[in-house]
Amino acid sequence: MVRWLMPFCLVLALPLAAQSASASDEKKPVEPFADLEVGGVADGQYLPLALGRDRTGLGLRTRASVGWDNNIFKEDRNLDNGLFGDAVAQAWVGHNFGLVALGARGTVAGRLYFGEPDADMWDLKLGGFVKVPYGGGGWGFGISADVLYQQLQTYELTGPLTRQDDLRASGGIARVHVGYSLSFLIFELGFTGKTTDFSEENAVPSYDNWEIGSDFSVYINAWDVLEIRPYIEFSYAWFRDQFDLQDDGTLLRQEDDLQLLKFNYGADVRLDIGLIEAEARVYSLRQDDSAAGFNRYWQYGLRGALDLNLYEPLRITFGLDAWHREYDDRVDVDSLDPDSTVKTTFERYAMLWTEVAYNVYSFLYLGGRYSYSRRISDVNAAGYAVHTATLFVELNF
Repeated sequence: MVRWLMPFCLVLALPLAAQSASASDEKKPVEPFADLEVGGVADGQYLPLALGRDRTGLGLRTRASVGWDNNIFKEDRNLDNGLFGDAVAQAWVGHNFGLVALGARGTVAGRLYFGEPDADMWDLKLGGFVKVPYGGGGWGFGISADVLYQQLQTYELTGPLTRQDDLRASGGIARVHVGYSLSFLIFELGFTGKTTDFSEENAVPSYDNWEIGSDFSVYINAWDVLEIRPYIEFSYAWFRDQFDLQDDGTLLRQEDDLQLLKFNYGADVRLDIGLIEAEARVYSLRQDDSAAGFNRYWQYGLRGALDLNLYEPLRITFGLDAWHREYDDRVDVDSLDPDSTVKTTFERYAMLWTEVAYNVYSFLYLGGRYSYSRRISDVNAAGYAVHTATLFVELNF
C-alpha cells in the first residue's frame, strides 16, 4: 500500500492548485506544530487517535522526502540503519458562512525503507467539522470528527511501547462542544468518544479499546498576539481482551479486563509577534488502572514548536517534545538490584527537531530536516535512540 501513497500525494496537488483565502473574520492561525504534523509518520512517531484542526479556506501541503535513519526499528540492542523515501499530503477545505462554519480535512502519508520491507509505514486520516462560531460573543457549539487507518512499527497503548509486525490500527473519534464567549474570553465544555481497533496477531490478546471523556477549557485572547488555553480533561477507557496485571507483570485474574482512568490538566499557548510564531503545550497526566496498579503513572510533559521569520523566503522551525513518567507499582525489569521491587520505575522521552525550508518560487519550497529521539526506560526493551535526516521538496498552498 505504501508504494502508491507517494504518487498519490503528488496527484492530490493538482485539483487544489488554486489557493483560497480564509473567512474574513478569521486570523491566520499560528501553526508551528504543522511542521511536525506534516511529517506524519516521517519521524516514525505514533500520533495517537486525536482530532485534527478545524480550518476554513482551501489549503494543501504536500511533501516528498529522501532520508537516512540510523535505527529503523527503534531498538537499542538491534540497530538497523537505512535509506528511505516518504511522502505526505495534508488538504483542507472549509468556509464560515456566518451562522454556521463547516469543513473537511485529510492527511495521507507513507514511508518506504529501501531493502527493509518489514519497516514500511503508512497513515491515512480523514475528518471534518460543523459548528456555530462564537463570533463577537454569545453561544457557540459544534462537532468535529476524524477516522484513521495506519500501520506503524510501534504503538503506545497503556504505557510502554508495543512492537508488532504488521500491527494495523483503525479508529474513529468525535467531539461535541458548547461554549460561551465574553469578548476576549471563551468558556468551553466538550465531550469526546473514540474507538480503536487493531489487527489480530497469533497469541497476542486484542488491543481493541473504547474511550469516553469530557473536558473544560478557557480561551484567553490578548489582542490576537497571545492566546492561552488552560484546560482540564477526564477520560475512561476499557479494552476488549487485555487483563489487569500485578506489579511483576503476572495476571491478576483472567476475567478482569483492563480499564484506564485518565486525568489531564495543563495549558496551550500560542504567540504571534511577526518575527516569531510559537505554539506549546505544558501538561500533567495521571493514569490509573482498574485494579492492580501495573499501569498507574504520573507523566509531566512539554511539547512546543517555534517558527523564526527573520528573512521572508526562509522558514526556520525548532521543536521539542519531552516528558517524564513515573510508575506507581511496577517492577524495574532492567535493574539487577535485588530490591528493584521498591525502586521507582520510570520512562523519559525527548525529541528535538529542526527544519529549514526555502521558498524557491511561489508555493514551491526546498529544505532539510533533522530529528533526534531518545527514550530511556526501566521497562524492558522500551528504550532507544534515533537520528533521522531528510531532504525534501514541498508544495504549500
